[in-house]
Amino acid sequence: MKNINNYFLSILFTLLSIGIGYGQCGSVNAGGSSTTCGTEYTLAGSTEGDATGLMWSVVSVPTGATDPTISDPTILNPLITGMNKPGYYKFRLTKTCAGGSTTFSEVTITSTGDTSTFSAGSDITDVFATVGTVNLNGVIPEGFTGEWRAENIYFKERLGQINSANSQFDDKNSASTTFSLIKKADHDVDPAYRLFLKITSIYNPNCTMTKSVVVRFVPNPVIDLRLDYAECSPVLENDLKYIFFNSGSPEFDTRTNFTSGNPAYGTSVTLNVVSQPNGGNMEFLGFGDGTLGFIKLNAIGVYKFKLTIENAAGSYTTPEITYNKTGVAPSRPNFIFPEYPNQKTVYGPSGSAGSVYCDYNGTTTPITVYYSLGDNDPTSLVSEISFTSEIPTGGAPSVTMNGAGQKDRNVVLQPPTGGWNVGTYLMNVKLSSENCYSSENFYIHISDGAREDINFDDIVVCYPGSGSVDAEVKLPPVFKGVPDLSYLQDYTGVYTFSVISQPEGSSEPEFGVDSQRLFTLESMMINNLDKSGIYEFKVVLEGRVPSTRWVLEEEYACSGASRETTFKIIVSEQVGSNAGSNQPDVFCRERIVLVGNDPGVGTGEWTVESAPLGTNISFSDVASPRAVVAGLDQTGIYQFRWTITTGGCESSSIVEVVTNQDNCKSPFLITNPMMPGKTKKRAK
Repeated sequence: MKNINNYFLSILFTLLSIGIGYGQCGSVNAGGSSTTCGTEYTLAGSTEGDATGLMWSVVSVPTGATDPTISDPTILNPLITGMNKPGYYKFRLTKTCAGGSTTFSEVTITSTGDTSTFSAGSDITDVFATVGTVNLNGVIPEGFTGEWRAENIYFKERLGQINSANSQFDDKNSASTTFSLIKKADHDVDPAYRLFLKITSIYNPNCTMTKSVVVRFVPNPVIDLRLDYAECSPVLENDLKYIFFNSGSPEFDTRTNFTSGNPAYGTSVTLNVVSQPNGGNMEFLGFGDGTLGFIKLNAIGVYKFKLTIENAAGSYTTPEITYNKTGVAPSRPNFIFPEYPNQKTVYGPSGSAGSVYCDYNGTTTPITVYYSLGDNDPTSLVSEISFTSEIPTGGAPSVTMNGAGQKDRNVVLQPPTGGWNVGTYLMNVKLSSENCYSSENFYIHISDGAREDINFDDIVVCYPGSGSVDAEVKLPPVFKGVPDLSYLQDYTGVYTFSVISQPEGSSEPEFGVDSQRLFTLESMMINNLDKSGIYEFKVVLEGRVPSTRWVLEEEYACSGASRETTFKIIVSEQVGSNAGSNQPDVFCRERIVLVGNDPGVGTGEWTVESAPLGTNISFSDVASPRAVVAGLDQTGIYQFRWTITTGGCESSSIVEVVTNQDNCKSPFLITNPMMPGKTKKRAK
């Protein structure tokens, strides 16, 4: 009877113990720490079991900040607004369970703060270039650093180049810095600039903003031009001629939008003709590219003129300039014939032509290049052939010229000893008559046949959840100048990108200007990736201008290779790890539930950080945020790490579980009423 009583008492104690163990408050998770670009954030709480008894509260805010607003503190995912000072905001998610027990988890959200005060200042357009200094009046918000950069408008608008020529900042990181010309009275480029102030959060380098301001100095009108010219012209009528600035002269541009010299901003140039030949009809075109251009020099003879420049800085008239048009030069040789379709134009530099030859390396087959004179050129023109610049290994070919005294001519090229070599032979054809001549380059490209399909690897970049990120793209191996220095000399190729697809709501990716996509570079950047997801691109290798694309088309055709491909950039959002609330009083349980935060598009993994000796820990699913962990049959401290991997980003945190199993061992020894004095361990 005594044993039976002990048996029922043991069962009762065991049931009570089990009730205590599994009746504790369920775990909660306040979500992973994160940084937001701005003043709002949606919290990402989670909990074991029902989402009842929840309450969010503000734990701490940056110095001087007021408490932000929680849209509904009783739900798992409320919207936080009003984090208008930069810094760390800590929030607590508390869960109150039946019986009044509570558990909580905390999360830190980093706000970049309010940026409404950000400004690059106002445009400045009334300062003389001879003064050449202005004080900028930008505003950098609290919690941000700033950096100025200058972009010369002439270089950007006319040449497509990003260039800060002849400019400097006293302190490029100060909002109210001084911006000035290096050369003032003798500015050697048009003195108009766009100044960009980029601010970057000190809490998240991916949170940036950029604003711009225009500084357009009034150019110095006291220019210094070369005064005497004598040269042949390529045509008789509507001839375009150039007058050049002397070294040290101030320069400005009248023909490009937004430049200082553009007439729209107060600088005028007047042509004063002193004398010109009958039918000359001299006409001013404008300043640009470091020169002064004229058109309608329609007669051979001497032209004399002056220029008057006027603007707010003053008025200046040049000394008399003399231009002697001594004759008309021959037309450039023409290399395009329907019967010789392998000769094409343009190769690279304006007007040049060329041919691509496959499977010619090491052969001794002669190459014939055909050209013709212009319709109005006399057949008495003399042809001269020369090879210049880089010459492929083995030297230049020997030359035989045919067709002297005829309109159509050709040159037969015998390869050097050992045959043609891989590379590009630059041949110049010069046509002359008395003191006038013209010339043109013809490029003979011997392909190595070694091109392969271009390939771009897919890229994974980590996105911090706000702002934008950049991706470095590795370009295919460089083959210009390889294996011979002459290979594709003077040719310019670029990789052109287009978007096939991108995440919904994302901004257009930025690929940079031509100079940043050259096929002679090893890598380039794609910028402005501001949403997580998959960006898919098409990329093509081609000539910098459409008329030169045939060169790479034929170069790749020699190898049967493709010049285009597709690739992806996976912008994977970083998720901060939160292993959930600690469990400091686990009693009489050898298994519990861990509640980590959701890894989103990333992956998560539970691992054992530490455990008492002799335990055998197992997880129901190491990759699940909500995992049952078993094997906690020893009294002590257990630590479990929850690691979230998103692309190249990794974040981890630790949750601590403290168990007390010692006081449970007695109830788990059950007396066998059928076998007095014998005991057996109850299965758990």
